[in-house]
Amino acid sequence: MLNPPVSNAPGSCLLAVGTYTEVLPHVQGRGRGIHLLAFDGATASFHERQVLAGPVNPSYLCAAAGKLYSVSERQRDAALDVFAIEDDGAALRPVGRVAVPGAAPCHVSVNLPARQLYVSNYGSGELLCYALDADGLPQGAPQVIARRGAGPRADRQEGPHVHYAAATGDGAWVYLCDLGTDTIACHRVRPDGLDPAPTRELRARPGAGPRHLTLTADGTLAAAVEELSNTVAVYALDQPAGERARASTLPRGWHGANTASAIRLHPDGELLYAANRGHDSVAIYRLRRAAPWLDPVGFIDVGGRAPRDIALTPDGSFLLAASQDDHFIRAWRIDPATGLAHAQGQPFPLASPACLCPLP
Repeated sequence: MLNPPVSNAPGSCLLAVGTYTEVLPHVQGRGRGIHLLAFDGATASFHERQVLAGPVNPSYLCAAAGKLYSVSERQRDAALDVFAIEDDGAALRPVGRVAVPGAAPCHVSVNLPARQLYVSNYGSGELLCYALDADGLPQGAPQVIARRGAGPRADRQEGPHVHYAAATGDGAWVYLCDLGTDTIACHRVRPDGLDPAPTRELRARPGAGPRHLTLTADGTLAAAVEELSNTVAVYALDQPAGERARASTLPRGWHGANTASAIRLHPDGELLYAANRGHDSVAIYRLRRAAPWLDPVGFIDVGGRAPRDIALTPDGSFLLAASQDDHFIRAWRIDPATGLAHAQGQPFPLASPACLCPLP
C-alpha cells in the first residue's frame, strides 16, 4: 500500500529522526536507526513511513537538495551515510557511505553554494570538510581542521570538542562551536575547502561550553546555546564583534543538574527556543535584534526526560521535541502572538530519539 500524501494542513511536513542505537556513557541507546515520519498538522500526529536499521548511532542528520546525510556517533569506525529522498519523501534509499576519521562525530551540515559538507568531531576535536560532487556525494579525503586548547572544566573541557559547524546563507563563511575551548570560530570558505586558520574567534565566557548556534537571516547576529553554563548568548558578528546579550535557560531559583542542548530561531526571526536536559523544558525568548537583547517569554514543559533536540516545522506552526530518555517525540502548537506553545496530539513512541530533521 502506498503512503498517503502529506497533509496540506499548516505545520504538516516530513520528518527524519536519528536515534542512539548503542549504549554510550551518556545514553542508554536502544533506537532502531533512522525513522522517516509524516507529521500531520491537522491532528498533530506522526505516521511512520520507513525505518532504516543500518546506521549505528545516527545522532545527527541534515537534509539538502534531495539528500539526507547522517553521522554515526562512535569512538571508532564512524561513518557518514547518504540517502536519496525519493518519491516526494515516500522513502529513503542508501546511496553512499564513507568512513569518518576521528572520534564521535556529533553534527553534520551542508553548504550548497560551495558544494561542501562539514562534520564536527566531538571526541577528537576536529572539523572535517568534504567536497561534494554533482550528485551530492562526498568525494576524496576530507580536509581536517585541527583545534587546540582547553577550558576550565576539567571533566568536559580537557581539550577541543567541536560540536557544531554550519555555513552562512551565502556559503561564504563557516561558524563552528568548540565546547571544549569556549570558542566560536569563523572560517572563510574557499573553492577547495576552508581557510585552515579562523578569520575570527569569539570567546565565550570561561566554562560556558558553546554547543550550537543559529544565525539571523541578515547574518549580523548569532545566538548560541551554551551547554555547561545553561545560557543563551547573543553575539554581534559585524565589527566590533562580541557578546551583546545573555540569558539563563533555567527559571530563576532552579538549581538542579542540567545541560542545555538545542537552539532554534523561528522563521519570524524573533522567537528563539532553547532546550534543557534536566529541567526537561524549552526556554522561550524574544530576540530584540535592534538592541540586541533577549526578553524571556516562558517555558514549555516537555513532559519527558532529556530533550536532546527540538525542531520547528518549516512554516513555524509547531515546535517538535525529542525526549531521548523517555523515548517519544511530541508536538506543541505555537501561538505566534506570544511565542508560547501548547501540547497537541499524543506523544509518539520512538526509542532514543536524538535528532529531528524536517525535510525541505
